[in-house]
Amino acid sequence: MVAGPATRGNALRLLRIALWLAAATFAGFTGGHLLMRSLEETETRPRQTAEEIARDLVTGEFDLVDHSGRRVSSSDFEGMWRLVFFGYTHCPDVCPTTMATVAQVLDELGDDAGRVQPLFITIDPTRDTPAVLADYVAAFHPRVIGLTGSPEAVAAAARSFRVYFSKVTFDGDDGGAADPDYAIDHTAFLYLMDAEGRYAKAFSPSDAAADIAAAIRARLGR
Repeated sequence: MVAGPATRGNALRLLRIALWLAAATFAGFTGGHLLMRSLEETETRPRQTAEEIARDLVTGEFDLVDHSGRRVSSSDFEGMWRLVFFGYTHCPDVCPTTMATVAQVLDELGDDAGRVQPLFITIDPTRDTPAVLADYVAAFHPRVIGLTGSPEAVAAAARSFRVYFSKVTFDGDDGGAADPDYAIDHTAFLYLMDAEGRYAKAFSPSDAAADIAAAIRARLGR
């Protein structure tokens, strides 16, 4: 099948996302710089779509605690599409902006919003307790569920989504539990997982809420 310019553009965008996800697997989560594989290398692999590559890499599994203190796992959301974002409540920019976009997406979806569960998974479990998350997610939309857990459980969840994160300390700070003044570099993709918990699509922070909602609605109708 010969793709037109728009189709090729979408395919390349999906491929770049898949490449980023693949690169995160081999980067070892060090230094904040991910090893990117070239487009040419990927194009020599057996015929497989970018979505299929990402679906193999992103398992989307987690075992965490929600903002009400209840233990939940990825299996608890079977039958629901999921819109998943990894961030932290002290994040000054991309996290609140993305969560505001999630709220707009739900509004755009209208009646279809009931089929999509938005999840905010913290990468800062030291500061983001269930109580802190409860206040944070409530500021955006009542349907958003905040998830936290032990550092090990959060790291395992991040690995299952191929999410990179790394603590950044400032001059004179050690970044310890008693030190509130640190930031966290992290992946800023918004992940759409289907009703079986499989990867469906990833959105970037620059994607408009209307475009995200349209992409989700198209998939819900399949």
